[in-house]
Formats: sequence, C-alpha cells, structure tokens
Amino acid sequence: PLTRRSNEGDPPMSRLCMSPRCCVPWLLVLGPLVTLLAGCASSMPSDRDAVAVTAVNYTGRELSGFLFIDPSDNKKVAGGPPVTPYSGAGTLCCYALPRKWRPGIQVKLRYTWYHSDARHERPVFLTAELPPYPTDEPGVLWALFYEDGSVEVLASAVDPGHPKWPGKVKHWPVPSREYKLKLWQIEYDQVANLVPYYREMMAGLSPSKLQKEWELRKKYEPKSLNGFTGFDDPAFGELLRKEGAEALERAQQDMKALERIKP
Repeated sequence: PLTRRSNEGDPPMSRLCMSPRCCVPWLLVLGPLVTLLAGCASSMPSDRDAVAVTAVNYTGRELSGFLFIDPSDNKKVAGGPPVTPYSGAGTLCCYALPRKWRPGIQVKLRYTWYHSDARHERPVFLTAELPPYPTDEPGVLWALFYEDGSVEVLASAVDPGHPKWPGKVKHWPVPSREYKLKLWQIEYDQVANLVPYYREMMAGLSPSKLQKEWELRKKYEPKSLNGFTGFDDPAFGELLRKEGAEALERAQQDMKALERIKP
C-alpha cells in the first residue's frame, strides 16, 4: 500500500545507481525479463539481494523518468530512462532488497510525467511498503503506473502474465486504439509527406534543387556521383528522375499497405 506522497527534495534523476560499480543499463523488451546482476551482488550485505529496477507504463502518457530511493539513505538510488505509453522500461542495476520478505519493507519512488515544456515537469514522490514477494526471492523491483493515476510498487521475480504475478493488472500493457492510431498516423504521414518531392524528381528538379541534391550526395554518398560532371549534367538529372519514379512507386505501395492495417 502507498503510505505517503510528498514533494520534498531528493537526489537528482541523473544519479542512477547505488554504487559506481552498478551503473550498468540492461534492455528490457516486452517478454521474459532477464536480470543480469552479477556485477552488483558482491557489494550487497549478506542478507540482501542486488535487484534490477524497472517500470511498466499502462497509461497513454509518457514518463520522463523514475527513480527508486532507499528511504534510509537517499544517496542509494536506482532508476531508469523515459517510458513511452503502454510499454515497459529498460532495467538498471542495482537496488538492495532483503533476501526474504518481511513486513515493513519500504521503498521511496520519484517519477516525472513528460511535458512538452520541461519547465512544467514536476517530480512526484511516494513511499510504498512492499507486499509479499510472490516467490522466494525479490527478483526485480517494479514501478507500475496505471491509467487511473495510481502507482504500484512491488518486487517480483516473475513478469506480468505469469500466474504468480502480484500486480493488480495481470498482463503487459495493451495500447488503446487512440494511441495505436496516433502512431499509425505518424508513420503514414512520414511516407505521404515525401510523395510531392518524388513527383517533383520525376518531372525534373530546378537547378537550385539539383545543386542541393548534388551537394548532399557529395557529402554522404560521393561514390554515387562517379561518372557525372556536375549537378547540371543531364545524366544526373535523368538519374534523379528515375530514382523519383522508383521512390514514388515504393511510397504508394507502403501507403496502401498502411491503409490496410489502419487501427
């Protein structure tokens, strides 16, 4: 259960590990969680385990970051990167938890919701008492953010979807149709916005645009200009017309494919 919220000062989000030896980020994909903690284990007391920390975002909002803080020593912290909507975060080592669960284990969490203007971002703090571990080990320390605004903190060696998963939502996040449509529209627009230029390439670019294409290729693909005398070489213009026609065909095919899978 959550026992306290506050806005008191605490360590900056950039302090992401409990000791310098433990600052090793690991990638978490939505699937079985793999915890690689060998580098931290030797620095833990004998009655504690070094656990990775992660977060799961069940909301349509983006988290700028999250940070676990040891209530007894605010220099001992472990946190993660931004978490996009309906996704899991990366994992970071390490946070120390008692090897065996007992009543009264408290963890402080700091998190910040993304705002397009960083000046309006405000960190939120809460202190949570960990519920019983679902297995005989702490596993991973999780922060779970829900659409109703609630936040759950727990330690578990099993992931969402496992029969013993203790979180109140028993599965990984499922994106809303609205969010899927938003992502679809971004991808569709990226393709569609290039179509006018491909048409222009087919028709023949103006001298200024021919020169711009030449300079770009000279910088990034110099070998592609072998055999041409300059941007005003008719053969170069013909190459761009051919490339424009091919690119337009691909773009139209991509747009049709995206239209078939529109959410």
